[in-house]
Amino acid sequence: EHFLGSPLRPADAVVAKLKLDLFVKSLKSGAMLGDALGDDDQSVSGDSMSEWRSCDQIDNGSPSTSPPFWDTDGEDDDPGPCPSNLFGRHTWRIQNFSKEKKREMKSEPFEAGGFKWYILVYPQGCDVSNHLSLFLCVADHDKLLPGWSQFAQFTIAVGNLDPKKVKYSDTLHKFWKKEHDWGWKKFMELSKIQDGFLVNDVLEIIAQVQVIR
Repeated sequence: EHFLGSPLRPADAVVAKLKLDLFVKSLKSGAMLGDALGDDDQSVSGDSMSEWRSCDQIDNGSPSTSPPFWDTDGEDDDPGPCPSNLFGRHTWRIQNFSKEKKREMKSEPFEAGGFKWYILVYPQGCDVSNHLSLFLCVADHDKLLPGWSQFAQFTIAVGNLDPKKVKYSDTLHKFWKKEHDWGWKKFMELSKIQDGFLVNDVLEIIAQVQVIR
């Protein structure tokens, strides 16, 4: 594969990792997903660490097992070289999820690092069966200039009423015109959706993106 743009600077990767390493603490302390699910709805499960890839690719890989992070208090816990505008977070609550018939759904776009992003979900799986597929995508990728590329560390989580069952996965990816989406085809099994992930038939998905400069 041919990748365009500047290589990832080690210092930037370290800063991103430090930011993301605090995520488990926020999950276990109940500091996330409280708006829709209540203050005790946070937790971590490694079951979602399955196949990750662009929804246009066929190569398989293993997602990062390092814990991701949401800065829930809106303050910068790490005053490192990355300014706050390199970070973006978006919460997407899908109403009447169990009745959804669309093959794919897109969230509203949100900004991180000066770029627009959106969450892409396949309620019945993308090229797989019996799984929920989730991806992070660059918005308006068809309008990007030739040679555009951007590293981003991102995390996607699905909330659950049980503090031990929140699903999350995170990874670092270099986005460019031919790989403008990246994520997990087998984020979680559909058979587990009813196990606390739906609250009044609402599925809550949260994404955080950190652009690496």
